[in-house]
Amino acid sequence: MMLPPDRRHRAVALCILSLAVARAAAVELEPIPPGEFAVATTHFAVREQADAKAMFAFLNGKVSATGTQYLTDILVHPEAVPTVQVEVPADAALYGAQAGTRLPLVLLVAYPTTRDNPRAGYKFPYRETGDALFTHMQQPGDKPLFANSTAKYPLILLSGGYNTHSLWHLSHMKALAAHGYIVADMLHGDGRGTSFPSNLALRCLQVRATLDFLLRDRDFGPAIDPARIGITGESAGGHTAAAALGGVDSAGRIPAGAEARIKAGFGLVPFFGASFGIWPFKQELWYFGEDHAGLRRVDRPFMAVYGADDSNVPPEGVEAALRAMGGPATAIMLDGEKHLVSDAAAGDIRTWEILFFNAWLRGDATARQQLAAASSVRGGVNDHVTIRRP
Repeated sequence: MMLPPDRRHRAVALCILSLAVARAAAVELEPIPPGEFAVATTHFAVREQADAKAMFAFLNGKVSATGTQYLTDILVHPEAVPTVQVEVPADAALYGAQAGTRLPLVLLVAYPTTRDNPRAGYKFPYRETGDALFTHMQQPGDKPLFANSTAKYPLILLSGGYNTHSLWHLSHMKALAAHGYIVADMLHGDGRGTSFPSNLALRCLQVRATLDFLLRDRDFGPAIDPARIGITGESAGGHTAAAALGGVDSAGRIPAGAEARIKAGFGLVPFFGASFGIWPFKQELWYFGEDHAGLRRVDRPFMAVYGADDSNVPPEGVEAALRAMGGPATAIMLDGEKHLVSDAAAGDIRTWEILFFNAWLRGDATARQQLAAASSVRGGVNDHVTIRRP
């Protein structure tokens, strides 16, 4: 049915007005530039290996007929590398051969340092990776050289994707540290685990042990503000972050891993559960519940950035998970991006992440206002907010 001319004119005017309002409401963020601080790292020197496959086995952990391999086996100066001993509960049904043992966990810490830090960089001897340059790396006997020796810095724990390691996260760590954060990556060593659920449970233990270690450390402890601790995770690391913020397995297969000292969590393509394969080999990996009911206890701020074309972590699953959370939740979709996001998306992701931590760890009122109003980041890929719950 055709509208009369006067009503058609009013309809067109309303449509134009609606578009104008929508454009006015859409706030584009300018990409956050690189941070002002130079970045230093803890010691990480290793003995070179015959090939990339051998190096990966040590970085990620491996169990073979001859025993377990891990990074601690090839450290040149193990005494100079932050290493946590994780007490594994005596639950053989969950942890298998690791039950009742002490499991080493290597940490890599990046932190803001002085521009005139004289310590040399170290190029890690492994090519099949991302950024491999450890800037201003501490040598045995060195103390951290912070940009401000009397400051208390926010701490961000980093939990990587399943079967990944610090060399894939180093540029991410340096970007955060350059903005004034101490960043600690946990080399989970998933390759040492007996199963996926055992590794998810171990990651929760590792988060708690890492916090205990760093806050008690005579060098890093005094430089960390214990009231400003966050966690960032990618893929399975997003699952780790959600568990640290209170997410539970309502079926009781994995012990709760809530860590009250962590105030906010960020997830890039975060994994919240999935079904893989087909019967009779189908695996149901819903450790927060297929209905995400286990995430209702997540009452602290969480932000997810995810890909619209991600087949490993489907976008509808991310959105359902964030809607189930009990606290402030924000979701940003990256159009056209898959599970391995492109370099073009890096600026968008870092802008959202740094803004998020500035708002929730630093209490930055301007950052909080920007988060409440922004719809996308200028440039990069097409990104847009899909969920925003204060």
